[in-house]
Amino acid sequence: MNKEKIKEQLADISELMLYVDKPYRIEALHALYREVEPINFWTMFHQYWNSVENPSDFMPHINDMFEYDDWGFNYDMLQSEHRLGTLESDDKAFFLSLPDEFAVFRGCHSFNEQGCSWTTDRKVAERFALRMAIDNEYILLQGMVRKTDIICAYDNRKEKEIVVLPKKVIIVGRERANDPILRGEEFKKFSDTSNVYHMVQTGRYRQLQSDEDLRSLAESHWIFDIESKGLNTVRKYVLWFEDLVGLIAKHNLDTFAPSWFAHAHDRYITGKDILEGDPRGVVKQAEKLIKAKEKLHEMNGTKPATNAELDDIIDNAMRQAEENDAKKK
Repeated sequence: MNKEKIKEQLADISELMLYVDKPYRIEALHALYREVEPINFWTMFHQYWNSVENPSDFMPHINDMFEYDDWGFNYDMLQSEHRLGTLESDDKAFFLSLPDEFAVFRGCHSFNEQGCSWTTDRKVAERFALRMAIDNEYILLQGMVRKTDIICAYDNRKEKEIVVLPKKVIIVGRERANDPILRGEEFKKFSDTSNVYHMVQTGRYRQLQSDEDLRSLAESHWIFDIESKGLNTVRKYVLWFEDLVGLIAKHNLDTFAPSWFAHAHDRYITGKDILEGDPRGVVKQAEKLIKAKEKLHEMNGTKPATNAELDDIIDNAMRQAEENDAKKK
């Protein structure tokens, strides 16, 4: 693949990854790793790894990407010059500073001891032991790793993170993290919200919602959008999402699921329903809202912008943005 095609591929998968919700980003990276150029995979991996809250939920995917297989594919990926070449400067400097063998720590709980995120900083590990402790287990693991075994290292969040497969870590210690009860307000901050935070960040909160509830939530957003911007905004959104899904087919990402876009996908499905007949009366609800606001404007002696005027404003802004992009190229 020539340089222009590689750049085009990166632009396309960057657009896809931008809209993948946090809980699905490891699955999305897994869908990319055999289908795109190594330089593009590693660019996306470095960009999105730190945004995944609990990667231990996806160890089968991570093992599949980074354990050596019978054909040596993963060996080639880990030996690729792009693994380090696409790192940010601070992260690369941290990686290069590591000795051949060193100590690592992991703050975790009973449900995620087998994870791949470690740190060289014990205090950082203790802090992570407090996060999402829904089982009230605050575990601190200590291990030893070889530099040649780690997948990567990051310090852009000052967490001294080491990414390594669990089987590559020699565990030398397991203890309860410093008793969180003694930490007063710091512990309270985490313990009060850890369960909800864990559910939202790992997608479990969404999984508990019924399809009806998800649809109703998306439709409530459409009511206000249609009221303020007109029905044209629904058409534009549906076309945008179909273009996004088209990128999946373009790059043969068969396992890249549109549902990973989660909220965007909900809006697309309900948007199509509205355009194909509006069976649940979303437009009528938006029209009621328009009339209510018109009465309010009438009482206040003000004049609201019409939907047509708002559509023209949106169209002109989009046209201007496209012209600006064309000039940059």
